[in-house]
Amino acid sequence: MSHCPKCGIRLPEDEDARFCPSCGAPISRIIKSRAAKIHWTGSLKSRVLVFLIILVLCISITLISALTGIERSEANEIMQEMSKMEDVIKSAGVQIIFGNNLIHTLIMFIPLAGPCWGTYVLYNTGRVFAAYSILYDVDPATLFSMILIHPFAWMEYLSYALAISESLWMIYAVIKRNFRNEIIVASVTIVVCNVILLLAALVEVAMTISL
Repeated sequence: MSHCPKCGIRLPEDEDARFCPSCGAPISRIIKSRAAKIHWTGSLKSRVLVFLIILVLCISITLISALTGIERSEANEIMQEMSKMEDVIKSAGVQIIFGNNLIHTLIMFIPLAGPCWGTYVLYNTGRVFAAYSILYDVDPATLFSMILIHPFAWMEYLSYALAISESLWMIYAVIKRNFRNEIIVASVTIVVCNVILLLAALVEVAMTISL
């Protein structure tokens, strides 16, 4: 609630009011400044709920993909690609892990396209677990649960869920004509995801070196 800078009285909610009802001081600028404050699309409770739902869906998509049958020939192809990726990671370390995850996450922020891309990335991640399970005769669910023990995996999933949920909120913001404010929220969320993914990459490399 704003107050008159001259007499200190609490100002009315009516945005058409131009003068303080007590002392007559002009208040149009104060009202406009108050109206310009950022308003999130949806309540904090609803945003947290959407985020948690998306997080569960992200994990579920990966697990379902891991449990889906895969041919040995496809498993061999996936493992060859993973071997090449491991060589690149060993040479580049944090940069390649962070850069790869960041690119995927930024695409997930895009309204409409983001959730589709996220589903595609998570599904392909599950196929890697399926390939390992075929070639090494290990239960894919067990493999996946072992990955979730590591903090960097949760950090990556948190970033993906933040990105996808924010892309949905931007769509809703367009409907509610609150897109300008939501862009500010999205920008802050992108910064948060950058920090989380960088920390995740540092943790992953540190754990890899220690093994």
